Amino acid sequence: MKFAIVEGKHREAQPDLSGECRDCAGAVIAKCGEVRVWHWAHWRARDCDRWSEPETPWHRAWKNHFPENWQEISHSSENGEKHRADVKTDRGVILEFQHSFLPRDEQKSRENFYPKMVWVVSGRRRKRDRKQFFACFDARRVVNAEPRIVSVLWKEGALLREWGASRVPVYFDFGDSEPDDAVRFDTPTLWRLNPCGPNGRSYLAAVPKTLFLHCHLNGEPFEVMCTEAVERVATRHLLKQAAQPLAGFERYMARRKRTRPRF
Repeated sequence: MKFAIVEGKHREAQPDLSGECRDCAGAVIAKCGEVRVWHWAHWRARDCDRWSEPETPWHRAWKNHFPENWQEISHSSENGEKHRADVKTDRGVILEFQHSFLPRDEQKSRENFYPKMVWVVSGRRRKRDRKQFFACFDARRVVNAEPRIVSVLWKEGALLREWGASRVPVYFDFGDSEPDDAVRFDTPTLWRLNPCGPNGRSYLAAVPKTLFLHCHLNGEPFEVMCTEAVERVATRHLLKQAAQPLAGFERYMARRKRTRPRF
């Protein structure tokens, strides 16, 4: 946890501090070592939120883009189940930042628990992820130039296999630069995975990180606009693909008509 209550105030972890958990009021102590980011931990007990995971500097940096009163917000369901969201915007959008591996059943549990949710996933957990991800970026896959939208199958590479079945938007974050000149951008770019279709095909859209942050910080309906834009491009792409076999058949019949014997 980044925050705890110390003498009635929300405080970040500092050496020799103790406080209480904002969710369960249990005793917590500050962990301020040299390996992990400074954080609060429950005293003699596991975290009261079973979904809680150790944070990395990447995780903490993403949280720090948002106001403190949006961070680590407790959310309760109708049956009383309670979990701590990484960020909850003033429009009720939950942003979850995921660095470690998360099994699909746990992904699904969180997506079902939060009414409006977006994943931001680190693309740097495994060395091979970056190379596998961008291996599918050839000219034939680009279905829209600006913004860049690429057609992919969810089984292509570990990241897409792990997150392709998600029913909510997933953003992959590979850092400030991309490894291939063909997909290099002037500003840090996220890759948005639109929820996968029944045929296993999905679409990746390039989204400037600054635009993602600006829209969520200002309460703009960014995810709705993104989904609609990608779906329009996807529809044109699928119609074009469907027309190709028909055009080929028509050309074949025209050739046959010209060459068939007349008797």
